[in-house]
Amino acid sequence: MTKKLNDKIKGISIELDKSTQLKDLNGVIDEFTKETDDKHEVKVSLTFETSQSTLHLNRIRKPFLTLVTKDGKVIKKDKKKVVKTLK
Repeated sequence: MTKKLNDKIKGISIELDKSTQLKDLNGVIDEFTKETDDKHEVKVSLTFETSQSTLHLNRIRKPFLTLVTKDGKVIKKDKKKVVKTLK
């Protein structure tokens, strides 16, 4: 896709079959995240229904303000997310 078109896309919804595995979606998510600029962050969500599921990828504008301490040091947001699995 061209750069101008990518800047205008704010979200994508993809309908998936029952047979689609979650590991098959990693390439789509990684490419959408790679093409997103520094001003936005990507929100990924899945919707499961009885007959199908849907992958939602949305670009959300980051806030203009940043948190700082009294000393003027910028507090960085931790990008690591811990996912707990149920056994």
